[in-house]
Amino acid sequence: MDELSGLLFSLAAGLLVGVERGWRQRSVAEGHRPAGLRTFGVIGLLGGLGALGAQRWGDGVLIALGAAVALALVAGYGATVWMHRAMGLTTLMAGLATFMIGALAAGGAPAAAAAAAVVMVLLLQLKDTLHTGIARLSSEELAAAFQLLLISVVILPVLPDQGFGPYGAINPYRFWWAVVLIAGLSFAGYVAMRVTGPRRGLMITALLGGIVSSTATTAALARMAATTPALARPAAAGAILACAAMFARMIGVIAVTAPPLLARLWPILAAMAVAGGVLGLLWQRTSHASLPEPALRNPLALRFALGFAALLAVVALVSRALTDWWGEAGLFLTSAIAGLADVDAIIVSTGRMVGEGIVTPAAAAWALLLGAAVNQATKLALAAGLAGHAVAGPLALAYALMATAGALTAWFMA
Repeated sequence: MDELSGLLFSLAAGLLVGVERGWRQRSVAEGHRPAGLRTFGVIGLLGGLGALGAQRWGDGVLIALGAAVALALVAGYGATVWMHRAMGLTTLMAGLATFMIGALAAGGAPAAAAAAAVVMVLLLQLKDTLHTGIARLSSEELAAAFQLLLISVVILPVLPDQGFGPYGAINPYRFWWAVVLIAGLSFAGYVAMRVTGPRRGLMITALLGGIVSSTATTAALARMAATTPALARPAAAGAILACAAMFARMIGVIAVTAPPLLARLWPILAAMAVAGGVLGLLWQRTSHASLPEPALRNPLALRFALGFAALLAVVALVSRALTDWWGEAGLFLTSAIAGLADVDAIIVSTGRMVGEGIVTPAAAAWALLLGAAVNQATKLALAAGLAGHAVAGPLALAYALMATAGALTAWFMA
């Protein structure tokens, strides 16, 4: 990148941040804003000039300009605090970051500068959403997240990465790593559901709930429909969408924990996810009712994490033993049993056996599809038992059509 292009890039980055800051302070009279569109544009440009000056005359140029910008921002911040009797360091910090982004842009790292500028603007723009979302989280939820994070950071690196017990099926490091991965994925959906709050629609509620737990979401929606029959139609649509999210989630888990199976399974799972999404939206269009937030447990609760680790150990040991005794039939039996409760555990276990050459990728792929089918049947039985035909009927039809989409995809791939 030549010098002129670098300076233009620095200016553009500053203006990008300035647009957000100017819009945020649009109601403040001119002269009362600490920094706006033009100021941030100049700060970005100064960063670029400092980087070019440093290349010609030494790092002192960049340091001097950075110090001058910092002093000017601190002075503006002090004046703003004195005039408005309000404190907020965001604009000050954004100004300093914009100067460094400008320096990066002109100093030979335009990609990093662009990424930093976009991420910073996104963080600035999401102020209200982030603050509201944090306020919606309880202290217990935050404590659970920090607790598992601490345990993962401290304990995971020192766990032995080797097999123990019969068949060497128990690998503490890989099990806890899978717990962190899957619990983190579930928690992302859980937090997104809590953060979006009452502004979300049926589709967001159901999809995020499906990422957390499609089985728990289906059961929660069915209970709502049983209590309030008017919610039966949106509850059915939500259960269909939650199932679509489950298949999308499976693709992500397989990609990380069982990559040899991804090429065989992602087209089939994607076809089922898309079919479920379309069917759920079509079913939703005939209903304008909204759904309350399903009551889902925090997936980062330590009890949940330890329980899932125990489930992983049991499934790994049983699947390895049954496969050793009965071959592929044993693997299919384990998948069917595990699918009654969860598909994540069998994905992790089967992926490991494929990696060790114990089962073939083809057999493993069919085993995972069997586990998913059993899980679908479990959710259908829950819906029927809790809400009757009003929810189970549409759900059964949707499941059949999703299975057809997956079967046709598998046939075309054969």
